[in-house]
Amino acid sequence: MQTTDVREAAAQAVQGSKSFLGKQVDERSTTIGQQIETVAHDLRSVGDQLRTTGVAGGAATYVDRGAELVDQFGHYLQDADSARLIADLESFARRAPWAVAAGALMLGFAASRFLKTSSARRYHGSAYGRAYESEATFYAP
Repeated sequence: MQTTDVREAAAQAVQGSKSFLGKQVDERSTTIGQQIETVAHDLRSVGDQLRTTGVAGGAATYVDRGAELVDQFGHYLQDADSARLIADLESFARRAPWAVAAGALMLGFAASRFLKTSSARRYHGSAYGRAYESEATFYAP
């Protein structure tokens, strides 16, 4: 009987965490979608300015198309719930696994650069780093 109680408690905990994470993803994706729509509005303004000044000929058309795509993505993020986002991400990963692998590689590289930079800053800011630097300047010819 105790095993069944533990399993039920674990299942409830997993369900509760899924619910919490789902709500967080929903809230964050809606917020990001709203911010992206602001970017789309700004891009439309740039396109209008390009069109009125006549600069760069067809550049306004490309900016307008970019604004439409950005706006569609913003609406998608606002309207989609966490289950749909995950399902669409899984579908994309199945269709383009190399794109996902390349994205993961880029994220890993960015994370490694961030960690390397932050550890160097911590090292130089620590007492050991300052003591080592002062000894190095003391012994430098």
